[in-house]
Amino acid sequence: MILSLIDLNNPMLQQVAERCGEPVFAFQDVSQALHSEADILITSGGQPLLDEERLSAMPSLKLILSVSAGVDKLPREALERRGIIVCNARGAHALSIAEYVLGAMLAFSYRIPQFVRNQERRLWQHAYDAQPIEGKTLCVIGAGHIGSMLGRKASALGMRVIGLKRRPEPIEGFQEVRPVSALHETLPEADFAALVTPLTPETYHLMDEAAFARMKPSAVFINVSRGDTADEEALIRALENKQIVGAILDVFHTEPLPADSPLWSMPNVLISPHNGGFTQDASDKTALMMVENIRRFREGRPLLNVVDLSRGY
Repeated sequence: MILSLIDLNNPMLQQVAERCGEPVFAFQDVSQALHSEADILITSGGQPLLDEERLSAMPSLKLILSVSAGVDKLPREALERRGIIVCNARGAHALSIAEYVLGAMLAFSYRIPQFVRNQERRLWQHAYDAQPIEGKTLCVIGAGHIGSMLGRKASALGMRVIGLKRRPEPIEGFQEVRPVSALHETLPEADFAALVTPLTPETYHLMDEAAFARMKPSAVFINVSRGDTADEEALIRALENKQIVGAILDVFHTEPLPADSPLWSMPNVLISPHNGGFTQDASDKTALMMVENIRRFREGRPLLNVVDLSRGY
């Protein structure tokens, strides 16, 4: 039996329901979704929908399929004790998020947000400080599927790309790949620093006050990973104190971003509602991954994108 905590009106889930060959029962209310016979659960690993208590009400559960790459909100220790397998959507969002970052960097560099604000005011005003991104240095913090895709595309636009990875290895399009421990030594070189890591105990507040202090005053910080990979208060101080020139933010400590957050009113900050990976392309790829994993699970074959629960990715 397949249960889903994703709304059946979601086009991605509709594709799964149409192609997997068995009924998918969807519930928006978590308490209604708990069912003793369910052996597969579809949910988002980035949403706090499932805890240990709710997990105990599903004794037959064997497999969780996450529509997100991140699984930081799942009760990983309890899942590991139960032997429940978690598969994520690693790779499905790589193209969409990479293009989102590139588009945002170009928009920031060419002052597009300023022109949009001027248009709303019917103000004809030139921006003489726009700059091409060609020749600029991009530091990709977390050169996994998404980071690697971003680096390749940024390199194609003439950017110098430095990657940081737990296990450094050569990656197409990257001039260098260094260990994550070299973060503070690398940040002074970056014109753009993009945070693309999963949220784990090791990456919590990876970008903290000390890290922001290492960035150039002309540099832009980008976060498309999870809000808590950066210390949001330290970021706000860095922006207010002009330690960095701006930020491109798709993720936040609290989502939705509270209305009283000072980030909303900062003209040098681009905000999107955790939407970087929400495209039809990503939805189609996620649905195909899930359908394939349901088939493999039913047939007893190896699964795709199995998460190492001890590491969190």
